[in-house]
Amino acid sequence: MKGTEHPKGYSFNLLCVFSGLLLLGSVVSAAPPEGKEWVVFEPMTDEFDGDSLDLEKWFDHNPTWSGRPPTLFHPDCVAVSNGTLRISAFDSAASARRKLPAGFTHISGFVRSKDRCRFGYFEMRAKLMPSTQVSCFWLTHAGREEWSEIDIVEVAAGTEKYGSLLQPNVHYFRGPHYQGTLEHHLKDPSYHDLGVPLKDDFHVYACEWSPTFIRWYFDGKLVRERHNDMYFQPLEMNLNVEANEWFGGLPDDATLPAVYEIDYVRTWRQKDY
Repeated sequence: MKGTEHPKGYSFNLLCVFSGLLLLGSVVSAAPPEGKEWVVFEPMTDEFDGDSLDLEKWFDHNPTWSGRPPTLFHPDCVAVSNGTLRISAFDSAASARRKLPAGFTHISGFVRSKDRCRFGYFEMRAKLMPSTQVSCFWLTHAGREEWSEIDIVEVAAGTEKYGSLLQPNVHYFRGPHYQGTLEHHLKDPSYHDLGVPLKDDFHVYACEWSPTFIRWYFDGKLVRERHNDMYFQPLEMNLNVEANEWFGGLPDDATLPAVYEIDYVRTWRQKDY
């Protein structure tokens, strides 16, 4: 069952009606904060109601990053069905049938927006993958002159240690404010135990990004806020499952195959921006 429906072009007044939390059984829906004039940004908004990914909006892979070994990003791991985007990860036996490059033993899915957005409210309703790899929802653009990143969700939901831990973060790798490298860059992680296993149910994850602050939300409640000191670059949206040893997120065949289920992603911008 989907959250609140998102008819194309609905008014700001209707958004206000559904602001905050709507609890109907296990269905949770949120919306942008009240008091601002929000406009839907269609290139990063999708209800996933069809039977295939909208390739006018999304890549079914990452065209600039093949994956972090041992997990390769592969289009076979991306599907749309029953009103959800399904990003899968396969075990080693199923992965090996794809004749993987050296260094890779597993495959998982990656979806990236074809457009970018600067500032706005970014929301996803999803059930995170019940595996040891990391379910992700994030914004970035690795431009030649500037490279920044805002992480909304990075959770190894199938692990006992990290399964309820939200870790909102920002990275600044290079740009006019700071000359960074992959070995030495600016980051500002924080850690929030939400008290529930994030693999067991759908939840709403969101980020409000403005010229002066960045705020992270979980099921409509503010989790973290920080001053925006250097995040002014337009960014694309990323939805993926990856290997990440920092979160204990290496593939484990005992937890695979598995699926990261995304009910919707919705993006709004303010008219002032």
